[in-house]
Amino acid sequence: MQARRLFALVGMVVVVSPSLAQNNPRSPPDLPKSSPFQEKGSGFGKLLPGTWTPQRQAEQIEAKARVLDEYYGYPRDLERTYYGVVWDPADAAEFSAMARYSLLLLSVLTQKSEELPLKRLYLRTIDRQIPLLKISSWRVDVDQALLAQKMFGPYREDGFYLLPTSAYLRVGQVQADFALNRSGLPILEFPTESVPAWLKELQNPDPEGNALPSLKMLQAFIKRKMSGFPIPDSWPLTAYAKEPVPKSLPQAPTSKKPSSLGDLFKK
Repeated sequence: MQARRLFALVGMVVVVSPSLAQNNPRSPPDLPKSSPFQEKGSGFGKLLPGTWTPQRQAEQIEAKARVLDEYYGYPRDLERTYYGVVWDPADAAEFSAMARYSLLLLSVLTQKSEELPLKRLYLRTIDRQIPLLKISSWRVDVDQALLAQKMFGPYREDGFYLLPTSAYLRVGQVQADFALNRSGLPILEFPTESVPAWLKELQNPDPEGNALPSLKMLQAFIKRKMSGFPIPDSWPLTAYAKEPVPKSLPQAPTSKKPSSLGDLFKK
């Protein structure tokens, strides 16, 4: 069964992580002293069955707005928020065909049009930043009748990104830089306990330099996991798309399995 994960969100949405709310009147909790990050990102949420569609994505964003409005009494006009879904390869064979990547669908909403498009999305580890390859992105009209539009803003951007599946095993965060006003917004926190057993058994699960899934494989993967989203018809013509981004990843030992997560970051 595919390991499909959702993470619930966000800068202003405190259902998962109140420390991310810039307008949050509550004091954020202290992070463990061992954490290298000032803010804590979201964890993985529960699985939701059924085919994922643009309507379901919008429904989940609206549900988060209603939780805040009905139960937490937060003011409206929050600065920005996000909602994302990560689809993992179903097994080791698909993991290999996907060049050792998972697929992330990220929606961001903001009150200010100049904050979009996102400047970049990246995996931040203890000692480096690794850009996530954006496959495609598109603007989405937010229905004026929705509470999400009133609370989070009318400007929304969705996008597909490749996420190294090996990130689940290490200390790190996916962070977002907006075009203006906000950088380093924590999106997703690692490591996670929800790791496929076959992934933990691999000696080196990191993507290889310059390796990407074929366009045909990526298109088929998207069609299997969801319906109604725009299918990319080409790879992005960006400078870093052709660079060996995965070479920046901390490499897992090949001779033996690490005894702890800290061993992965030893020089």
